[in-house]
Order: sequence, then structure tokens, then C-alpha cells
Amino acid sequence: MKPKKLLIVISILMIGALLSGCGGGRVIGATSWPGVSIDEDTIFVAYNTEVYALKEADGSLIWRYPEEPNARRAFFAAPAYAEGLLLAGDYANSLTALSPDTAAIKWAFNGAKSRYVGSPLLLDDMILAPNADHNLYALDLQGALKWKFEARQALWSQPISDGDVVYLASMDHYLYALALNDGSLKWESDMGGSIVGSPTLADGVLYVGTIGSEVVAVDAETGKDLWRFATTGEVWAQPVVHDGVVFFGDLRGTLYGLDAKTGAQFWKVENAGQVIGAAGILENGVVFATEQSGLKAFGFDGSPLWSLLINGKLYGSPKITDQYILVGVNEGDAIVVAVDFGGNQRWAFQPEKK
Repeated sequence: MKPKKLLIVISILMIGALLSGCGGGRVIGATSWPGVSIDEDTIFVAYNTEVYALKEADGSLIWRYPEEPNARRAFFAAPAYAEGLLLAGDYANSLTALSPDTAAIKWAFNGAKSRYVGSPLLLDDMILAPNADHNLYALDLQGALKWKFEARQALWSQPISDGDVVYLASMDHYLYALALNDGSLKWESDMGGSIVGSPTLADGVLYVGTIGSEVVAVDAETGKDLWRFATTGEVWAQPVVHDGVVFFGDLRGTLYGLDAKTGAQFWKVENAGQVIGAAGILENGVVFATEQSGLKAFGFDGSPLWSLLINGKLYGSPKITDQYILVGVNEGDAIVVAVDFGGNQRWAFQPEKK
């Protein structure tokens, strides 16, 4: 699929749940892709109208939420877990805190005016929830609003924080740095293209991919560019930094390893398959989820390790546990697949229809 066409398809998938809610029936067909998160031996998956908790060992179902799915309430963002809370944002403008053990509702925040596309970030005493209504909402752990910050356009990615500053990427091309305690603006920097994925912070430097076909390194203190690297295609994925190397893929199917300090290219692999999500870091290399070519693992030097073709489309980021690589699947036989570190599928989960 051509990159521009893929961008259109992905955007349609993202808003599909919102539009499908105009009818009274249950959502028919895929309207998003599975958002996967992990906590020790439990896997949480948000997909279409439900959130699931699975056992990591075999993918068996622990619970599903809600008991009665509502076509007007679809989930896209991967659930976020911390401090005994599981947070699930939906396309009906609600952020719901659940018990991670039972899915019992603890509270809900209904102050946003649009859908949650990016996952919330849970800190020690604060929740940072980005919303498509342009606002970042800062809540306490009981769901009360502490402050909010309004960007120029929609927020589709999870913010990151170093404990004092919040770094926020927006579809308006801007990267923002905010004071964590009150949301006041410290600096803003125009990246030259919409930012869909989260930034990455490593050693005082922010790394950002843009739809303007660039990866940009930014001084986290000042917001000034340190270097820019032009890619062959649009970069939706969050760059990942490991041992001084920046790993990412683009929508033309090119994978990269760059010098984190200078932006110099160490290696690239072409025609690997279009990449939407961040790379996963393994002990011996990196693994990418590609739209139609499955999982592909490479050594840290770009040499191929293994590949696994999975039935369906992979739009999310592979999640790494002690045992498995987990990936959400769209339009396939399952919504989550677990793969061992040698590239062998171990289990798959497909929910029973209600």
C-alpha cells in the first residue's frame, strides 16, 4: 500500500469508531486496531467496543469490559496501568479507571470534548490524558482535574515526562514542554510536520518522528534542534533509543539505525514493510511490526535475524515481556498474538462473540 493511501486508511480507522456510533447497533467490522499493554503476568487489550485482560502464559481470558458493549463507545488507545488503576480512554469522550483485577469501575472523567486516541500517562500522583479536543488533561488519581493545557490541534500520542517536565507531541507540528506541577509552557518548537507518535527522551535529548518525513533530535532543556534526518517516507512511529542508536521505521517500509548523537545513518533496510508502531528491543536486536509483512527481527547492526508472517495487519508496537513478543492484529484470525524470541508463534487470542 502506498504511504499516502496508508495514512488515509489509518485515519479512517481512527475515526471509524466515532462514525459507526451514529447507528444504534453493535460495531461491525474493524474500526481501530488493538492497543496492547502489559503488567507483569497480565496483558490488557483495548479493541473496538471492549477491553480485555489476558493471562500472559497462554492468552486465556481473565475478564472483559464492559458486560454489555456499546457501539457508541469504542476503545483505541492502549490501556495504561499503574498504582492499582487501569485507565481506558474511549471514543465517547470518557476516561474510565478500572480495577485491573476485576474490571470494576472506580471512577470516570467526562470533561473532555472528543475521543482518546493516545494512551494516558500514569505518574506517582498524576494522570496525563491527551485528547483529540486539543487538550492535555492532568488529573489526580481519583480523577479530579488539576490542570489542562490546550495545543493548537489534536493530541494523538501519549506524553512523556522526566518527573519535572512533560513533553507533548501534537498534530499541529509542535513539540511542547510543560511544567508538570501546573502545566505552564516552558517552550514549544515547530517540528515541520504532524507528530503522531510519542517522543522519546534519552540523555537529555528528545527524538521525534514526523509526517513531514523526518526524525528530529531536540535539546530537552531548550527545545532547539540538534539534528534532523530526512527519511524516505512519513514517520508515524515513535523512535526508540538503545545503546546510542535510534531505531525506527517509516511508511515506505524503510527501517533505520541512526547515531543518537549526530543523526548519522549506521544502517537501513529497504522494502521491509510499512511501519506504524515503535520497534521493540530484544536482547540481541530489535523487532518491527509491519503492516502486511508480519514481524521482522534484526540485529542491532541491521542484520536479519528472523521473520514471521502473521495473518492480518500489524499497526501497533510490539510489546516485550520476559517470555514473549506481543502484537495486536487487525483484520486477522486473532486480535493478539504471542511470539517467542526465536520468531515462533506460541498462542493467539480471539474473543468469543457475545
